[in-house]
Amino acid sequence: MEAYKSSCPDCKKTYFWVGFKTGLGKTPEQLKQMEKDHNVCLHCGSAKINTTLDTETEVGKAFDDSINSLASFIDAFIK
Repeated sequence: MEAYKSSCPDCKKTYFWVGFKTGLGKTPEQLKQMEKDHNVCLHCGSAKINTTLDTETEVGKAFDDSINSLASFIDAFIK
């Protein structure tokens, strides 16, 4: 799972959400929903949304911290 931020230039709304990180092992229905979540505005249905990783909310920061901890662990293990 990953924390995301989506911003819509059409309705000017910004929202935060948690979704699948990759499509590995997902059913066709889950893949279709992932595509919609990443590319279609939840509020107005616009296909112009900009979706990025969430680094602003507590949930996004927690995901970011866990990835950084894992990267540090791997880096220390390799050295």
